[in-house]
Amino acid sequence: MPLDLSVIVTTYNSAGVVGGLLDSIAALEDEGAPSEVIVVDNASSDGTIAEVEGRRGVSVLPQGRNLGLSRANNAGASASSGAHLLFLNPDVRVRSGALATLMDAAESSPRAALLGPAMYDSRGSLQSTARTFPTLLDIALRRTPLGRSAWGAGRLGRHLFPADDSSTTRVDWLVGAAMWLTPAGRSSVGLMSERFFLYFEDVEWCWRAASRGMDVLYVPSASMEHVPRRESASGAGRVLWHHLVSMVKFYRMHPGCSVGLFGNVRKGGPCR
Repeated sequence: MPLDLSVIVTTYNSAGVVGGLLDSIAALEDEGAPSEVIVVDNASSDGTIAEVEGRRGVSVLPQGRNLGLSRANNAGASASSGAHLLFLNPDVRVRSGALATLMDAAESSPRAALLGPAMYDSRGSLQSTARTFPTLLDIALRRTPLGRSAWGAGRLGRHLFPADDSSTTRVDWLVGAAMWLTPAGRSSVGLMSERFFLYFEDVEWCWRAASRGMDVLYVPSASMEHVPRRESASGAGRVLWHHLVSMVKFYRMHPGCSVGLFGNVRKGGPCR
């Protein structure tokens, strides 16, 4: 019997990758598969809808324009029927047993709002998907040579890989490529903030969960593969702009985060 789970995927010119995601879900055994998959397409022009349409158990919600990630994900959530929701990027591949493992973790953790799996690249290397809340210093270290100094590398390591990779761990922030929302989380925390078009919606969502006394859990026993697309040179500037705009919005909403005036969630609570 399928899980009481709706998988929601937002696409934008994702024809080259979304088929692999849907194939990986279709290959799951019934007891480890979702009850439905909803693809919300943000006005793609590359044949994404043709790649998705006609697949068993998959419904498509085409949008007349690019709504951004948060609004599109929320539109999928509004159309869903599952008690649990899993938001996936189209460049993710779901591994066998991952969804059942996340469901077990969600149902055994009544305070859990959001959960995420371990993510690996195509070579089998663990990706950084569970992190501490980012300060401006953390962002600067990632984007400047300071991050290659011994001190900077040590700080970045603690920011990017704070979790124990052998057991379920409470963390600050899960990267949004794969985020599981529990029924309790939806009731208490709600959906993604639509103030963000792209980037930082996952950071703010996790901050909101922690501020309302809910847990964000990293579940490394559930694993998926992430094969992110490379941005073209022509699109890189637009991506950077969205990142900067969203960063400013987040720090204006939660100014204490910019200078680290908070404890890691596991050590004292979110930034105020």
